[in-house]
Amino acid sequence: MPTIITKSFDQEMQRCLSEITSAYHAGELSTMDLAELPEEIYIIEAEDKMVGYGVVWEYDNGKQLIQKAEQDYFSADERYLEKDFYIDVKNKKDFIFIQALDVLKEFENKGYAAFFMNWLKAKYPNKKMYVYTLDKSRNFWFKQNFEILGSTAWMTFN
Repeated sequence: MPTIITKSFDQEMQRCLSEITSAYHAGELSTMDLAELPEEIYIIEAEDKMVGYGVVWEYDNGKQLIQKAEQDYFSADERYLEKDFYIDVKNKKDFIFIQALDVLKEFENKGYAAFFMNWLKAKYPNKKMYVYTLDKSRNFWFKQNFEILGSTAWMTFN
């Protein structure tokens, strides 16, 4: 049975992520300034091995996610394409943003990502969740009952 362990997102964790070559976000997360990361990272473990991780932000208001999206996801000349995102997020309060959910390649297709999402939904049962999706992961999010946010790459749950 897998477990979720909360660890500090510090330089040691970044060093650990820098050694991972079989996860999509590990390299990027390992080089980011600590100020750009949440204080904690969730580690998915099975049989005392790290099989994946999740990076989740808790936001009090929509402006925080808009700032992050403009910094990390939107180019200035394409922000007009994200109008559905702006409309939906700007007045939201108390919600979750899933920045990363990765399962190491050798552990894919074993239900670990779904296990993490079930855990996250139980941890935050009444909070709206947002994720910026890639085409190759979109089916996973549909299976988790997320819906596309207008005509954007963003998806929401709840």
